Amino acid sequence: MKLLRKLLAAALSCALVLVCAACSQQAEQAGADVSLDPAALADSLASGLTFQDQLTPLDGDAAMNIYGLDNTSVVQLKVYVSTGATAEEIAVIETAGGDAAETVKAALEKRVEDQKLAFESYQPREMTKLGDPLIETRGKYVILCLSDDNEAARALIDEAAGA
Repeated sequence: MKLLRKLLAAALSCALVLVCAACSQQAEQAGADVSLDPAALADSLASGLTFQDQLTPLDGDAAMNIYGLDNTSVVQLKVYVSTGATAEEIAVIETAGGDAAETVKAALEKRVEDQKLAFESYQPREMTKLGDPLIETRGKYVILCLSDDNEAARALIDEAAGA
């Protein structure tokens, strides 16, 4: 009887793994069909959310430099940065696809970690944004939004992505 229970538990575990893998693959394929305009989404986030600081658009080369990226992984991007008084920031990046999305996501995560070190003693209240950054991958697009309202930012991203 115990052996039968163990076999049943193992079979159910395997079935659960297969179902999760199928769902993950479907979600990944659905994300591959996403088409975003990086400039339009970045502008929408900049105008649709409330920021404490003034955000300024940063041109392509300067933007890629702050993230340590280059043209091999980035097709186009739009970035807004704060004056430095806050950690507020927006980046919407269209990647070359494939592994480039993971490379870009890792670069954005590193940027957040670097900002944590910079703001930790300088502006400790900014650690709330940096402690819960909105970093999302939608197909070949990677999005960073450091604001006080991740829910509203996510709603704007969902709207732009047609989700």
